[in-house]
Amino acid sequence: MVDERTFTPWAAPGWESWDAYSPEVGFCEFVATMQRMTAPSVVLETGVGVGRVTGFLNLDACTYLGFEHDPRFRIPPADPDRPGPDAEDMGRADLVILDSDPSQRLDEIAMWAECGKSGSVCVVHDAGNGHGVGYVHHQVRQAIEASRIIGVYLSNPRGGWVAQHP
Repeated sequence: MVDERTFTPWAAPGWESWDAYSPEVGFCEFVATMQRMTAPSVVLETGVGVGRVTGFLNLDACTYLGFEHDPRFRIPPADPDRPGPDAEDMGRADLVILDSDPSQRLDEIAMWAECGKSGSVCVVHDAGNGHGVGYVHHQVRQAIEASRIIGVYLSNPRGGWVAQHP
């Protein structure tokens, strides 16, 4: 692990990450704590990639639905045959973790807003933390705002968001 300031120069000291693409270690720990505290029966995660968040989850404590759009990384625990969730998957999940490629994540945010299970919790990575218009984080934040679901923006260096479905 390395200092997050290597990838996000404005990050406060103490944040660590693996690379420019994976979530910060503290974000992964936060999501694991969310799982522990909410005790979901079904966890849905997108953007599984190399499993940074997944490695912090207790997969024995839930039904896990993992998805990865990039076929190079679409290996278990991600579903090897499906790049992303559908509306039925979103409707089953108690905890939704969205960190897919932004080209899918924007649609996934809208899908959760429309089809998510009432009372489910959604955590989104890269939701912006002062990122300007030229950053993908800004697009993710716009998709969140378009969902009209009230949540809490997180202050991790790359930004995050957590909300409960109405």
